[in-house]
Amino acid sequence: MTESTPKWQRRNRSRDLTGLGWLEAEVLRIVWDEGQVTVRDVYETLRERRRIAYTTVMSVLRNLAAKDLLEQDKSSSAYVYRPRVSDIEVARGILDALVEQIMGGRREPLIEYLQHKPGD
Repeated sequence: MTESTPKWQRRNRSRDLTGLGWLEAEVLRIVWDEGQVTVRDVYETLRERRRIAYTTVMSVLRNLAAKDLLEQDKSSSAYVYRPRVSDIEVARGILDALVEQIMGGRREPLIEYLQHKPGD
């Protein structure tokens, strides 16, 4: 990976092509949908779906900020998080990694698959 590769996609010995875990992706979706959040906001949203610790949510948000996916505003007592990159940018990065690593750089089979309607 080069310096031009976004920090979140740089994986050291990771087996994950995306550079994101499932919980990180779920938290990102919440932040993208809300625009800006606190740890409490994300915790309350996730708590409706699953059992989760407040400190886990805090760690995930901090990790996403360290990966440059979120901006962390520390100016008030409750940190505020905002997206640094869009969901489209992240999806493009994941698809690019998939095309390179799995498809050997060949985009056509993936494009053909995505153009099929369900049931075809």
